[in-house]
Amino acid sequence: MKHKKLDSIFKIINMKNINQGINVFNKAVQDFGDSMDTMTRELSSDIEKSDKESASREQKNKENLDKIWGKRD
Repeated sequence: MKHKKLDSIFKIINMKNINQGINVFNKAVQDFGDSMDTMTRELSSDIEKSDKESASREQKNKENLDKIWGKRD
């Protein structure tokens, strides 16, 4: 009885099905990796842009304080 059940399970699960499952899983992992790479690049770009804007704001703030309080040496 158990032997017949195992045979029927093995007929359902053949190497072709396993290979297809592995290929689909592999593609999903690669797509996820690509998405993470894209998101990382976008975040890095945003950080660089923010750093540049921050430096510009800092310089402008310093100039404004110098106008208010006079230059400090």
